[in-house]
Amino acid sequence: MSIDEIIKAGFVDVKVTVSGLRQAHRLEVKMEKTPAGEIPVLDSRHYIPTAELLRLAGELGLPVRHGKTIVFPPGKMAGHFVQRKQSARVEPATVEAEVE
Repeated sequence: MSIDEIIKAGFVDVKVTVSGLRQAHRLEVKMEKTPAGEIPVLDSRHYIPTAELLRLAGELGLPVRHGKTIVFPPGKMAGHFVQRKQSARVEPATVEAEVE
């Protein structure tokens, strides 16, 4: 799934290894307030080891959180995920006239 599809769906189902056991978890998309602005974060209700969080963040391309631990994809930080609001640009009306 692409990042836009995950955000639109509001969740993603993943397989993780916890204490040697393969488990299925659902990560929900939640908006997290950061100094850079609001970013989408995949939030897990159940425990996932940090190594698995790193793997998921790299594969999915979005930050992943469990508890107070937030892991970003390699080479990225919060500023890369800020949802920019598009603003409308208003230009003044122009009047065309011929000069003789």
